[in-house]
Amino acid sequence: MASPPSSNVGGNTWQPPAPEELQELLPQYEITGMLGRGGMGAVYRGRQISLDRAVAVKILSNALEEADASFVERFKNEARSMAKLMHPGIVAVFDFGETPDGLLYIVMEFIEGTDVARMLAEQKRLHTEHAVAITAHVLDALAYAHERGIIHRDIKPANVMVGYDGVVKVADFGLAKMGGGDATAGLTQSGMAMGTLHFMAPEALTLGSAVDQRADIYAVGVMLYQMLTGRLPQGMFELPSLQVPGLDPRLDSIITKALRDDRELRYSCASEMRQDLDSARTQPIVQVKSDAHEAPAALPTEVRPRKSAGPPDRTPQAPFRVPRPAPRSGALWLVATLLVGAAAASWLYLGMSRNKPEAQSAIATKEQPFENGLGMKFVPVPITGGPSGGQRVLFSIWETRVKDYEAFMRTQPDREWLAPTFPQESDHPAVRMQWPDTVDFCDWLTAEDRKEGLIGDDEHYRLPTDHEWSCALGIGPQEDPSQLPEAKDRIFPELYPWGSSWPPPPGAGNLYGEETIEDPEPEPSGRPKPPIKGYEDPFVRTGPVGSFSANQFGLYDMVGSVSEWCSDWYSGEQARRVLRGSSWVNNVSLFQLSSNRNFLTPGIRFESNGFRVVLAKDTTLSQ
Repeated sequence: MASPPSSNVGGNTWQPPAPEELQELLPQYEITGMLGRGGMGAVYRGRQISLDRAVAVKILSNALEEADASFVERFKNEARSMAKLMHPGIVAVFDFGETPDGLLYIVMEFIEGTDVARMLAEQKRLHTEHAVAITAHVLDALAYAHERGIIHRDIKPANVMVGYDGVVKVADFGLAKMGGGDATAGLTQSGMAMGTLHFMAPEALTLGSAVDQRADIYAVGVMLYQMLTGRLPQGMFELPSLQVPGLDPRLDSIITKALRDDRELRYSCASEMRQDLDSARTQPIVQVKSDAHEAPAALPTEVRPRKSAGPPDRTPQAPFRVPRPAPRSGALWLVATLLVGAAAASWLYLGMSRNKPEAQSAIATKEQPFENGLGMKFVPVPITGGPSGGQRVLFSIWETRVKDYEAFMRTQPDREWLAPTFPQESDHPAVRMQWPDTVDFCDWLTAEDRKEGLIGDDEHYRLPTDHEWSCALGIGPQEDPSQLPEAKDRIFPELYPWGSSWPPPPGAGNLYGEETIEDPEPEPSGRPKPPIKGYEDPFVRTGPVGSFSANQFGLYDMVGSVSEWCSDWYSGEQARRVLRGSSWVNNVSLFQLSSNRNFLTPGIRFESNGFRVVLAKDTTLSQ
């Protein structure tokens, strides 16, 4: 391999160290080769010896500080910015520092794959589905970063990595801007224009103009245009659908809105652009002939609702009571009711004891739930298919409360539970839950209630499965329990727990509504995200469990309040667990969909993450 060309910075030629030289400076890493270099530094492939994992090591010449101090500051800013980000769509930072002779380095996750720039160089333009999928993942990563006050400022194809496993990750936050109190020591002040020219928003090219997250949205629009057409949108650019036969013209509208010169006319946030992109991906263009007498099918066969051979299907209902229309035949309705009631009575029988057996009904219903030693109430939910299909599964009617989790914590003197940044009462849902915390709580509660004789030795508290959660929401019969959650994510567009309307109707749940406008403690970025227009609930953050009406099974807060951990892995890679339900921080319609799945690595804590538990006989489900 030929030596890489040297660069001249400030009149001094800088030659990056050979891999074996860098190995001597960083003995804790095995440096195996150089991946690339530029005027600012070089990137090497290596292995962290202690953990035996592949890494990428980026270095910066110590001569650059004298030539241009901003290069050094920018490098340090990259490390600080990326170290704050823990998201599956962002390249992770493992370490950074300075060698004794002043060489700055940053150690990052190594991605086995390529980047979008190389893909474009090889393919000229990407397949439409691939371009849209890559854009969606980039928007997810940016939404996460923007919510934490971090702006990338250099989104472009070369900074979007695509692994051989298909995972998309955003890299190189070296030009990132931090919001809040830890601003970047002059790097992002007025008079500094940073980024890659073709991807820079107009305001980023104007000296003295402040730059916010909408500059990243502009760059995403440029990148999507380039991926679809193989060209850059310069001047009076031609719409993509006029260049690519058969391209969905709705993508034209998305790109045009992202590329508006006036940022006030662009998407206000990455999630908003993602919402429009998902609509174009999942909702086909309806073309109706003038002589058509029937509406075209909106869903493919495999995801259409299926008729049941048993009792009539129950339509998913809102978390508040919706009056049913009067039946056409009172006699038929009575017969159906009696049949369903008889089947439910035979299925719901429970042989559980309580502190006061004479006060415990043998049948747990919405009106007469089973109550455990902590005062948590449980009602049955019918499960169709899957490992627990047909079994006795009781759902907690609300999310695990602060007082429930505090009872557990009193028995765990060495365990840490980070309190949220806002006040909570004992009847609010417990938040900042890591997935392992929830499993440990379930195991502890099982042991306690068995000891008290409240549950049998073959009964166990655990997290619900993803499919059980769908059944509790009413969409389980229309989903395939054998599929991974990833395959079922958002498969029912425009279907919410309350129906198909947007914005949500009054009383839908604890969401990010207009009550947040007067929030005295805005988002960490200093700019509150836009609320759901036309919707308002009583709580700026969390509220008491059960504050809104229950659904048809007697369960509260199946939408809003907190996102709830489930027992399943999100995908086959088994790196991230599923969360269901939206939360008090969600302002985008996609997150409210009944079939929406969130996913996080098990060790992450968010102030919007909680959980509810189920009680079941099946103790073999893997967690």
